[in-house]
Amino acid sequence: MSVDPKTVVRTFYSTTDAISAGTLQGSALDEVLAETLVVHMPDGTHVDRDGFKAVNHAFAQGFPGSVHTLEDIIAEGDRVVARMRWRGTHSGEFQSAPPTGNTIELAETGIMRVEDGKIVEFWPLFDSLALMLGVGIAKI
Repeated sequence: MSVDPKTVVRTFYSTTDAISAGTLQGSALDEVLAETLVVHMPDGTHVDRDGFKAVNHAFAQGFPGSVHTLEDIIAEGDRVVARMRWRGTHSGEFQSAPPTGNTIELAETGIMRVEDGKIVEFWPLFDSLALMLGVGIAKI
């Protein structure tokens, strides 16, 4: 029996939120991320599953308890598009920036390709300028 791709994506985001809350370990992502995962980062670089887990860990450390609120989730074949809001408070070090206590809310879109119940490709897109301003890495 195949797993609905939208269910896989919902599980992915709830897992990242649980990791951020400290109720799951980063290895829980192995349940929804294929070993061959390729993440197409907004800057044009690519990371594999371990690289993505490291990125997720950095966010969990910098923004413990951060949450995704899914607003839309649309699937066509093996592709799923999720539109959401991400919200977190910068209470831990993030990309060498000391905690500011700022609460940051970002628009985020994730496009994923799902095969055999696991995410095999991921194209995340989020408001990185709002994130950098919120943690004090960038100034206007």
